[in-house]
Amino acid sequence: MKKIILICVTCLMASFAMSQELSYTESPYTSASGAKPAIKQVLNYDKNLIIGYEITFNYPVEDIEAAVVKRLATEGVEGKQKKTFYIFQGIKYNYLWDKKFDMYMAFVGSKNAGTIKVILSTGYDNFIIPTQDNITTDKMFKWLTELDIDIQQYRYDVAMVAHQEEYKDIDKELSKLEKKRNNVEKKLKKNANAQSKFEASRTIVTENSVNIDTKKIEKEQKKAQQLIEERSKLEAELAAINKDITNVRSDLSKKNTAIAELKKEQPRTNNSK
Repeated sequence: MKKIILICVTCLMASFAMSQELSYTESPYTSASGAKPAIKQVLNYDKNLIIGYEITFNYPVEDIEAAVVKRLATEGVEGKQKKTFYIFQGIKYNYLWDKKFDMYMAFVGSKNAGTIKVILSTGYDNFIIPTQDNITTDKMFKWLTELDIDIQQYRYDVAMVAHQEEYKDIDKELSKLEKKRNNVEKKLKKNANAQSKFEASRTIVTENSVNIDTKKIEKEQKKAQQLIEERSKLEAELAAINKDITNVRSDLSKKNTAIAELKKEQPRTNNSK
């Protein structure tokens, strides 16, 4: 009887241990864009298959990598890149663990999607088995899920900076055109003054004119033609500048609209941060 009870207890304990080990293979967390973290075999930097964590987002992998590395650096977690992995040794990062540990992180994917792969170790390659540490796994799943917002914020910031730089370039172009227009308008005014002064002193030829200086008349006619051609050229230049100003102002207005629309899409912040 005692043997039977002992066997039953042993079986129950084994069953409980197994249920504990396998109870956290599925993540209860889903990111803002619908991504779910998972426990997978992850190839570490020494080409060994280790059980770790991963999550895939539908963003360019370079944006994912830049956003995550930036967040960790902001929170004081600095790592070194070795081959395809980032190595963070002897770090203290309470979002994942309340003691010092090593973390290995890789980013793989394309312009359409990227996957974050993570392995944790207590040091000296003593890797944590995710299915045997529900507390750490829960924290990791939560942290990986919340990275979605960090990536969205990074992409938002990059897009906003690009828009603002483009706005500055367009605004500079507008300033140049307006300065150019002012210069042409000054030249036109100068031309008009010269025309008025010329007409005031120009020789008037009538039927009763005698002793006409034909050379002087020819010179005056040439001067009059030069003034007319100069004005015509300046007016054409001014019309072209005004057309460019209209187009640039339209581009500036469109860029303002794009910035306003982008602001509406600013990601929410993680409550945990």
